[in-house]
Amino acid sequence: MSSGQAPTSTTGNAVPPSVVADHPYPNVPETTAGQQAATAPGAGGVVDEGTKLPFKEQVNGYAKKFAGTIFRNEEEKKFGEAKLEGNA
Repeated sequence: MSSGQAPTSTTGNAVPPSVVADHPYPNVPETTAGQQAATAPGAGGVVDEGTKLPFKEQVNGYAKKFAGTIFRNEEEKKFGEAKLEGNA
């Protein structure tokens, strides 16, 4: 067998892929690390979002803040800001 050619059987037919895959390669270390990335949904690490407000509450807080600014209602503006900070 010359270098650069896939191994073949003695009859000239192609060798099954399982035999070729078991062939030792000179530049590949014997112990290789496993796959590092997750390949399935939900298999990765979960990111902790902390005390993040739900989207609906954020929209309501911005709306209150905006309405308080437009109509010059300082109490409504402060309520919206407090809601965005999670204090309301």
